[in-house]
Amino acid sequence: MNTLVKVSISGALVLIAVGVVLYKYWAYVTNPWTRDGQVRAQVVQINPRVSGPIVNLPIRDNQFVKAGDLLFMIDPRTFKAAVDQARADVQKAQVEADNAREEAERDQAIMKRDRGAVSVQTVERKETAQRKAEAALIGATAELEQAQLNLEFTEVKAPVDGYVTNLNLRQGSQAVANQPALALIDINSFWVHGFFRENYIEGISEGDRAIITLMSYPDKPLEGRVDSLGWGIAQEDGSTGFDLLPTINPTFEWIRLAQRVPVRVHLLDVPDEVKLRVGTTASVLVMTGTHDSEDRQPVPASPRALQ
Repeated sequence: MNTLVKVSISGALVLIAVGVVLYKYWAYVTNPWTRDGQVRAQVVQINPRVSGPIVNLPIRDNQFVKAGDLLFMIDPRTFKAAVDQARADVQKAQVEADNAREEAERDQAIMKRDRGAVSVQTVERKETAQRKAEAALIGATAELEQAQLNLEFTEVKAPVDGYVTNLNLRQGSQAVANQPALALIDINSFWVHGFFRENYIEGISEGDRAIITLMSYPDKPLEGRVDSLGWGIAQEDGSTGFDLLPTINPTFEWIRLAQRVPVRVHLLDVPDEVKLRVGTTASVLVMTGTHDSEDRQPVPASPRALQ
């Protein structure tokens, strides 16, 4: 009899423990969730606009920079010389344009006083020379503006707030125009992609509340909202193979695998102590039917055994 009582008590305790766990993680039992999540962000490729050796590199790898901070400087001496030359060309073109205008205006004034003192052909020729000189002045001014822009481009500055990542530049390295020199992770663009099985996405809607548990911060769940659901994934079957024939993988009906569809989640109110890093792993829970709800009741992080 005592054994039966002990077994009953043990069974009751187990049921209570299971009930407590189910109650605590009820949201994970009744809503779609996935362990296949990843932190993403916009990565800005920094491409210099001009070529030349790097003479100033004030940044270091993994450093935080603000928009407008100097990333590196290309040797400006060649470009300063180009500006001086272009400025001289503008001055020369200005003088020629002024002379051409004065000559044209003089002949026009003479013709008005005495139409036989100067021929019409001469006046027209002077007017044509004036227009050419004015056009040359416009071209020289444009070249000066381009030279000044190129000089400005020797200072490569951060376009956004972010983190310098995988910096391989050194002072003295050759920067090449329109070739990526370094990567900058935009700190204001982080989101999470949750890759849900296709048979779980039916109830997911834009605006649904999402709970993200980062593997690097398992006890600090983050709040988010579903931003969008992917409309397509890569299809391997049917790709061109041998002899231009389609490649079709064999399918075994008893082990059909559900495809994964990306669900983009916009993060809300990330705490200062949580440092997001591109490519890190996350678990994502979507609370279906909450796209019109302002419910912010706390939801626990996903169980460690399921992270």
